[in-house]
Amino acid sequence: MTMIPSSRGGPKEVYRNPYMVVRHDVTRKLLIVTRTSVSYPSIETLRDTFVEMETAIGYVSRPRTMLLIDARPAPPRNDPDFEAEFGRLRKHFLREFQKIATLVQTAVGILQVTRQVRADERPTGVFTDPSEALAYLGVVLEPERIDVRG
Repeated sequence: MTMIPSSRGGPKEVYRNPYMVVRHDVTRKLLIVTRTSVSYPSIETLRDTFVEMETAIGYVSRPRTMLLIDARPAPPRNDPDFEAEFGRLRKHFLREFQKIATLVQTAVGILQVTRQVRADERPTGVFTDPSEALAYLGVVLEPERIDVRG
């Protein structure tokens, strides 16, 4: 399901499936990608999700947009085939964004995402505090507005 974003009222949902929710705040030039707590049943489902997200944000000017990834709800997964494909898809998705921040739940999450950041060769801030992530991006937004409802 794709919705046309509005410039009023903060982040507007532009994509949702059981695994990801993508919201765009046109005014703040901010894209928020939230990983849900639902596990991917297959690598093919992971691929389909990334294709659908790319389509949903095709109108976004990445060089003018900050990206906030909220990975806090994500279930842990580290099997080699999944990690390899996720890495390839992630690197492609992250291309050209002006600045990127990732929110994680734990110190282990910080270590995992920091490892991914090195592999992606893209500067990315990794945080457990939403206020710090928003400050890193230079975005003024109430931290609770990051959370997905519904």
